[in-house]
Amino acid sequence: MDTLETPTQSTRRWKGRSVIALGLVLVLAAAAGIAWAAGVGPAMLGHGFCRPGLGRDFVEFRIHKALTKVNASDAQEQQIAAIVDSLFAKHQAMAAVHQQMHQQLLAALTGPTVDRAAIEAVRAGAITLIDQGSKDLAKSVGDIADVLTPAQRQQLAALAKEHMQQ
Repeated sequence: MDTLETPTQSTRRWKGRSVIALGLVLVLAAAAGIAWAAGVGPAMLGHGFCRPGLGRDFVEFRIHKALTKVNASDAQEQQIAAIVDSLFAKHQAMAAVHQQMHQQLLAALTGPTVDRAAIEAVRAGAITLIDQGSKDLAKSVGDIADVLTPAQRQQLAALAKEHMQQ
């Protein structure tokens, strides 16, 4: 007849379940954070664009608008469009690598034990991809600037400064 739990037993069981639930939430949050940093899966929504290609459309629209404001020629706009196309192609080529990293991370987190070395390898790989993407972007910005005249670059700088102050 002594099957009723004492308040101490009930409290310990509740605390144990809470700790387990909290641990699972933290693991999922960490996995989502790493995935977001690597630019994988649903985390792509963090970029603010839900439909594939919408980000590119927006970039092309903004570039066209800026080039119109500095009276860029059609030839300049075509050269810049080619640079932007190349940059987007490089970014798109990384999609397979992102998917592979996602799979590696899931495998590291869902095995019998957490594979911390694999998690670190995914993190390091993500940093390498981010670094390469940053280098590609910097090169493209420089290439675009080379297409424009010094006066056009100064106009763009003034527009950017004005935009930042709004």
